[in-house]
Amino acid sequence: MWTNNLGNTKSGLEQFLSYLVLPIAFIFNSDKQFNKEKVISIFSFSLVIYALLCLIVGVVNTSKYSDISFLFYHKLSGGLGNLNAIYLSAFISLAISFFLTKPNKSKLEFFSLIFLSLFLVLLSSKMVIAITLMTSIFYFLKKRKFKKINLKSVVLFIAVLLIIIPAASNLYSRIKVEFEETKMEEVLHKKDFGPVYLWTGFGLRVFQTKAFIEILKEKKNIVLGSGLNNSQDNLNEKYKEYNFYPGFLNYNYHNQYMQIFAELGVVGLCLLLLIILFIFKEAIIYKDYFLLSFIILILVVSFTESFLWRQRGMVFFITVSLLLTKREQYIN
Repeated sequence: MWTNNLGNTKSGLEQFLSYLVLPIAFIFNSDKQFNKEKVISIFSFSLVIYALLCLIVGVVNTSKYSDISFLFYHKLSGGLGNLNAIYLSAFISLAISFFLTKPNKSKLEFFSLIFLSLFLVLLSSKMVIAITLMTSIFYFLKKRKFKKINLKSVVLFIAVLLIIIPAASNLYSRIKVEFEETKMEEVLHKKDFGPVYLWTGFGLRVFQTKAFIEILKEKKNIVLGSGLNNSQDNLNEKYKEYNFYPGFLNYNYHNQYMQIFAELGVVGLCLLLLIILFIFKEAIIYKDYFLLSFIILILVVSFTESFLWRQRGMVFFITVSLLLTKREQYIN
């Protein structure tokens, strides 16, 4: 084991037990058959219920505090608990893909698809919305390539737009703020930001990329990294060096690729990319749109979040990956 701080790494090993326990659980149950579609269906309908409850809580809070922000982003996703909007968006995106690809949809499934699409827009995660939209359009075009698009499909498309566009107002506002408020020259060259500097999400991620490169040059831990769960101290030092507001301490890289490179070096990054490549290849070989949309989602979300370094992300990735790739062990 390589690490610059054995205590941090021991703590990290406890946090990362999911990467060991879940695959072992699948191995010990390899003789059993699971209805893959039923498992994903239960998960997806559970998200419909969760989203509905979040929306109800959001409406109540909006009425109570006269603050419409309770219907968007983290305030919406956290209505029932401390659930990050981006993580919830990723889960919702998978459910949308499930309902979209399901043949002969029931009225309930059709409603769930529309409702979750609306809820995803309210969550306002730009990256997840973009990738969900692109993969959905790809699926629609692929399926409709040799079919005539009828009036019903056109009316449905227009109806969905009429529902989603008004709900996207907060998303448009967030995108506008990112473009207008992010000062790239300052982020890249300023030496002292001070506790009141106005950070955007994009600006902060640019700084974290800058800090990552500086740390690599200083520590020279390129091959093996600094050790599992051992990158935060170095990043915190950078926050202090540039005089960040103390509340930013312990913010991780918000990028899975930088996170794993910082902790496990080139070796760890290559292992992650090999796993992703295997799943991607599996999706292409079997022409599995659902699996393809899942792995593209993980690929993209990992650019803005250390998704696989958090329990929710770990369990989601491991469980869905194992469930969808071990085809011979499941029944339809």
